Amino acid sequence: MDIKTLADRAEIHDVIARYFRGIDSGSKELVRACFADDIQVLYDGRPPEHGIDAVMGSLRTFQRIAKGEMQITMHFMGNFNLVRLDGQSAETETYAVAFMVPPPEIDDQMAIRGLRYIDSLRRADDGRWLICQRRHILDWSFKAPPVFASSLANRITAGR
Repeated sequence: MDIKTLADRAEIHDVIARYFRGIDSGSKELVRACFADDIQVLYDGRPPEHGIDAVMGSLRTFQRIAKGEMQITMHFMGNFNLVRLDGQSAETETYAVAFMVPPPEIDDQMAIRGLRYIDSLRRADDGRWLICQRRHILDWSFKAPPVFASSLANRITAGR
């Protein structure tokens, strides 16, 4: 691989990683910055969402945290596959495991899910890579009792 391809691959990987950091830190701004304005998203079992405002409004993690139904989440990014890269557009498949812990008064079981994100990205006019299409696939899921869970408000992150 040449240097430009390696740099593009690293930048694309960073967009996906920033999405997970944004979701898990409760930062709508960080998540929004990962998507193109005309983003199209398809989640398992849900109608497609089109446009940045619709997609941001459909993110259930943010909804659940706002309603007090979710205490904390953590997405572990696993395999990252750059399926195609042509300089201005790319396709990726990213495997992830999500841990979602509700407040104990809501549920004493956390959800653990095996996910895949199939993304199409394009280079914006300013050179940034943005996700323009996403397919969110739930491969497996189970519940288990958490032994301990901090809250999102108490999570210590770099840069704070």
